[in-house]
Amino acid sequence: MADSTSQTPAGVAVSVLSEAVIPGGSNLIKGDLSQGALQFILSIGAGMFFGPLGVLAVRANSLAKAQTGRSVLDQFVTPAK
Repeated sequence: MADSTSQTPAGVAVSVLSEAVIPGGSNLIKGDLSQGALQFILSIGAGMFFGPLGVLAVRANSLAKAQTGRSVLDQFVTPAK
């Protein structure tokens, strides 16, 4: 789960800005280097195959994963606890 400091408005704003700079940046700020690197690599692949919309989708997934601990797909498929 995400820590309480990332749930503050300032923490969320920093995470969003870090995603704007580098895909996976919110995970890197959180300290999850492997997830940040994975999201960065996925964004490169998504950009090559799907263009800018693919990169935006990966960035949204990265931000959701850093903030909630669940991917975007998990948030739609599985009910909240």
